[in-house]
Amino acid sequence: MAQAFDKRAVLRDHPLFAGLATHVIDRLAAYAHTRSISAGTTIFAKGDPGTSLFAVCSGTVKISNHSPDGKDAVFNLINVGEIFGEIALLDGQPRTAEALALSDCELMTIDRRDFVPLVKSEPELALKLIEVLCGRLRRTSEQVEDVIFLDLPTRLAKTLLWLAQRSKPSAQGSKVTITQREIGQIIGMSRESTNKQLRMWEENKWVRLERGGVILLDLPALEEIAAEGG
Repeated sequence: MAQAFDKRAVLRDHPLFAGLATHVIDRLAAYAHTRSISAGTTIFAKGDPGTSLFAVCSGTVKISNHSPDGKDAVFNLINVGEIFGEIALLDGQPRTAEALALSDCELMTIDRRDFVPLVKSEPELALKLIEVLCGRLRRTSEQVEDVIFLDLPTRLAKTLLWLAQRSKPSAQGSKVTITQREIGQIIGMSRESTNKQLRMWEENKWVRLERGGVILLDLPALEEIAAEGG
């Protein structure tokens, strides 16, 4: 059953829409719809029509792609207060990647036919959207550089720290709720290589491995590895 959300409150608190004039928030709220998505559900696939923008109200969404030989690459994890699906929404072209619900999610959707005219009429909203796109481009460029220039330990440490920054604090430490296979897909390494490196760090008591997650116990040690480079 869909959870009830105050759409105006969600929009006012959202980084993309916060600070917009009340009449803009009201228009967005009138256009927006909420959807409940179960964990493991494909929200859209690569090549699907890009007809909606999504904002995450709760849960986590994985953005990834699959190669013809079965390999996976994870480009991003979208958490509460973030948006996805903006590229195909703006250019009207097919989706460039797959979006999968990693957990049970509540999403807010706005159709392209409603959103694009609003962007054209509200320069402030257009500028905020450009900021989001620039952030995504910077992140993608950094991922490509890391795969080319950095060794496995450095890439893994950087990725764990990045994921920890985006995760909820835990009493046990900085917990990253993601599988080792998915971590490997982010850094471009096999699950086996990723697990071997994590096991070494676990012996040093820098991390603790759990089913479906990793707890970072020694952030300074990982930060030192991330700063050293390949």
